[in-house]
Amino acid sequence: MSEHERRRHRRYPLRLAIKVHRGSDELSADIINASVSGCLLLMAAPLDAGELLEVSIPEMMLPRARLKVLRSEPTPTGFMVATCFDAMMADEPSISQLSEK
Repeated sequence: MSEHERRRHRRYPLRLAIKVHRGSDELSADIINASVSGCLLLMAAPLDAGELLEVSIPEMMLPRARLKVLRSEPTPTGFMVATCFDAMMADEPSISQLSEK
């Protein structure tokens, strides 16, 4: 079974700059892709699996959302951080529309 077949929700390619709140620190990140259940971030700093983050993503109609870090992997340009939303937050039509921009 491929990774794509295991996913419950379709992922959409995006490129959105967001601010990630990690305790009292504010980190910059780019959303690389998103689904209704989570998103993949590109960040300068690694994060630990299990960490809870707060983000605001106005473009996805999310004033404030909580993300849980699933994994963080180094790349030549930073760290790919896979996350899931604490609760089903985004709706698929909004994500799809952003992906087409």
